[in-house]
Amino acid sequence: MTDPKLAASQPRPAFFLGSSTEVNFDHHDFEIRELLDGIRPYHLKTAVPLVDPGPHDSSGVRMALLGGKLHDHPVAQAQYGLHLIEAHRLTKNGEYLNRARKQAQRLVDRRVLQGDGWFYPYPFRHRLHRTNDVYPAPWYSMMAQGQALSVFCRLFTVTGEARWRTAADATFRSYLVAPVAGKPWGVYVVDGKLWLEEYPNPRGVTGDRTYNGHTFSAYGLWDYWVVTKDERAKMLLQGALTTTRDVYSEIANPQWRSKYCLRHSHDAGTYHSTHIGQQIQCFAITGDTAFARIADLFYTDFPPHGITGKVMFQPGDHTGYRFDGNGAVTASKPIRLLQPREAASKGRVRVKDQRDIWYEIGDGDLAGYHVKEVPGHSYQLGEAAPLGYRIPRLASIALAPVEAYTIDAAGAMTSVVTNYRVGDRVSLDRRAVLNGTEHLRLANGPHVGRWVRYSAMNRT
Repeated sequence: MTDPKLAASQPRPAFFLGSSTEVNFDHHDFEIRELLDGIRPYHLKTAVPLVDPGPHDSSGVRMALLGGKLHDHPVAQAQYGLHLIEAHRLTKNGEYLNRARKQAQRLVDRRVLQGDGWFYPYPFRHRLHRTNDVYPAPWYSMMAQGQALSVFCRLFTVTGEARWRTAADATFRSYLVAPVAGKPWGVYVVDGKLWLEEYPNPRGVTGDRTYNGHTFSAYGLWDYWVVTKDERAKMLLQGALTTTRDVYSEIANPQWRSKYCLRHSHDAGTYHSTHIGQQIQCFAITGDTAFARIADLFYTDFPPHGITGKVMFQPGDHTGYRFDGNGAVTASKPIRLLQPREAASKGRVRVKDQRDIWYEIGDGDLAGYHVKEVPGHSYQLGEAAPLGYRIPRLASIALAPVEAYTIDAAGAMTSVVTNYRVGDRVSLDRRAVLNGTEHLRLANGPHVGRWVRYSAMNRT
């Protein structure tokens, strides 16, 4: 696979934060696209419950329960507002919009003015990654700014109410505030990269350079550009997406989960799956396949989180292993099967410093052990670890003849031999593991919806 950084960042005219602070940042002139509902950031396929099952106050505003006390939490309120707006789109139930308005109004009511921008404070002390970085209240976050901006833009679009456009304009202006130690801030340039800082230090112009929070904040710029076509928002968005693209190699951990941030190199944990999904969203926003390739690299390094299912053990020898936190084997258990057998898998993962993919077995003779994924021998039945590309991705045939497959819920596969020749162009819409083997799904042509082996395709 080629380097996802397709082209060098391009020179950019000076950009000003505040009235006079000139900044220059790496910039690629990405196309910025409007998107259909089904592929926009924060898209939901099912509506959230009308009654909030999470912590909330008596007025129905989402809160955070910390130390037995409810606190306002701007990201929680903005995210819940976005979910409620999506639920309204799906159901047309006006009560969802009423609840979304409450989340948005709480943000507005608690705003803090800095320069010409509205900022949304966190009213509680926060320790960053269990380090010595302690943020006293109040502190601010460009992730909160971005998700609040998305809420206001979408409420304005759906309701036409001018107050939400006013809130969106004021929130966008927070992206134009020059960083000053001890004041609300969140946008700065580090080593030529424009960062939308999730954790701007309250005492100095430094931060965590958190990868997921930076990109979530960029989605807010996208929403604002969709509503306004403001060239400043587009310029900032392109700079932010350039950072998302160009620092992937610093965030990546080959054959392991990516890093959460650059400052502490903290393990991303389940946010590794978030990083994969964000690359796909950036691919949809720009149409630039560099982001799809980064998603594939992250996916190959470590599978998406939360993949469970049934593992098929074919007759023969199988060995389960237990590992310590560094990947050293602490126990093993061999078994020999005369008949096929199934067992539940609690996860499809990598093990530190082990090259293979492993299943965490949940029942049967190998319960509590890891078993290596071996196609045709020990593998999860059916489709696993799906990665949808959101928009069609161009590819060409690398190996011929090509078989195209369908698969049912029980893992039964049927195939047809296609007429594709090496070099023929196709498009793809999904990557997944079928019965333990990587496949890609065709998005066009006579075999649309069928799967082909991963090795049979060259992807752009």
